[in-house]
Amino acid sequence: MNVLEKYASSCGVKISDPDVGISYFPLPYEKYIVIDNRNRNGMNVYDIYSDVIAYIKPVLQKQGIEIVSFCKDSKSIPERTKPYINLNKKQEAYILENSLLSICSDNLSSYISNALDVPCISLYSIYPSGINKPIWNINHLPIDSKRTGNLPSYGVKEEPKSINFIEPESIAQAIFDKLKLDIKIQYETIFTGDLYPVKIVEIIPDFVAHPSFMKNRALNVRMDYHFDEQILTHWLKDRFLNIVTEKPIRIDLLKYFKKNVAQFTVNINDDFTEDYLKQVQEIGIKTEIYCEDESQINKYRFKFFDFDIQTADWKTKEDGEEKVSSATKFISSKILLSEGKKYSCHESKIQKKELTGDPELVYSSNEFWKELDHYRLINEI
Repeated sequence: MNVLEKYASSCGVKISDPDVGISYFPLPYEKYIVIDNRNRNGMNVYDIYSDVIAYIKPVLQKQGIEIVSFCKDSKSIPERTKPYINLNKKQEAYILENSLLSICSDNLSSYISNALDVPCISLYSIYPSGINKPIWNINHLPIDSKRTGNLPSYGVKEEPKSINFIEPESIAQAIFDKLKLDIKIQYETIFTGDLYPVKIVEIIPDFVAHPSFMKNRALNVRMDYHFDEQILTHWLKDRFLNIVTEKPIRIDLLKYFKKNVAQFTVNINDDFTEDYLKQVQEIGIKTEIYCEDESQINKYRFKFFDFDIQTADWKTKEDGEEKVSSATKFISSKILLSEGKKYSCHESKIQKKELTGDPELVYSSNEFWKELDHYRLINEI
């Protein structure tokens, strides 16, 4: 039973149409849609709108339709949208009333849109749409997460978030259909890695950037790809680094920049000693140790008995879906910077294929597949 119907039944009253307070707010766009991804429960926030926008933006531009977004703050603005922050609800209602379509998580904007009979698409995950969807008008389209076959969590924290199981293609196609545009999405998502919603920037320390580049940002520095302590010193200035290494880094360097080292990640091998790892911990740097060679992990766990050594949780091609083929393409949530150039993954760097922003064909190497958690795999329909 829908929650509104339940309240009406419990109170012994009939459901009536709501009155929505509206205040004029000027907009420079004649035609636009609204995206509202805000939600009090973080489990209801969809993290991959950038992929949806990549599908719809070129088409909407040709139609003269702008994408407006309601945002909590400047950090939550969906890419390539026109953001509006800290409007009051009456102003938001005016913008929604004059929009062609709204796309929301399970939030107030979906109810306002439905009350105003504005076409609306809403995403549901922790609660089923049958319970929470607005029911005043028929212009509302709910999209429920498949939840990998599980039941809704009803507000309990999820890991990974089930709302991110909704394919970007489903949302984009629903937008085109609601706008009555004769466009068909030509791709389907066959796999989304658990870490794909997390945007990560990795640096190979083989170049020096301007001091203001990525200032005060959190970065991964891959000393295991290229070891250069002098260039590492440059990147440690005014940035916060997770240093990934398979060789010991000078203790005096770590001690001097300890406030800028968020984590020290070690691929353990015979180059490291127990005394060295204890010195790193005594500095106060968070240390994570893993062993890439599973055949050697018991040896290192015995040798470094006082340390927690984890297995490397690398993926393989078999961890992807059965639909993976040589024609399958991938989109990476990582950006790898090397020699001032951008790459989607380490294998792309090895193959010298720079990042273009378009989906790339998958590679066959183990180096590529072990980062599967950071990819979304798609097939052409």
